[in-house]
Amino acid sequence: MSWLKITAVVIALIVIVYFASLSYLTRHDRIKDEGERQLADCPPTPNCVSSLASNDAKKVEALPIKGGNKQTSWQNLLQAIKQAGGQILIDDGHYVHAVFTSTIFRFKDDLEALLNEDHIDIRSASRAGKSDLGKNRKRVENIREIYRAH
Repeated sequence: MSWLKITAVVIALIVIVYFASLSYLTRHDRIKDEGERQLADCPPTPNCVSSLASNDAKKVEALPIKGGNKQTSWQNLLQAIKQAGGQILIDDGHYVHAVFTSTIFRFKDDLEALLNEDHIDIRSASRAGKSDLGKNRKRVENIREIYRAH
C-alpha cells in the first residue's frame, strides 16, 4: 500500500474511534432530582437551543399554551416528543426530560421542557461534541410542528 492509502486508513480509524468514544462517554442518562428540574443555560458551544437563551443564535420560541388549557397542551407536547422519536425519562406534569438517540454512533441529545402559566419553555442540547449541524434546532421545530397539529 502506498503511504497515501495508509494515511487515509489511519485518519478514518481515528475519526471512528473519536466518535465511538463520544458516544460511549454520553451513554448514561442523568436524571435530575426534583429540586433541579429547571432549564439550564446553553453552553458556549453551538450545540444547544433554548427558549430562555439570551443569544439570538441559540434562541427558539417557547411553545404557546393552546386555548388556555395547560394540561391538554402538556399532553400534546408529550405526544409530539414521542412522535419525533424521543424517549421520555421524566414527566412530572410540569417538567419533561426526553432523550433522542442518533442512529449511527448512538449519540444522545437531551430535550427538556418546563410548563409555565402561558407558555412552555423548551431546550434541546447535545451531550457531546461542539457542533450539532443544526440538529437541535431542527428537532425543536419538528416538535413545534407536531405540537401545533394536535
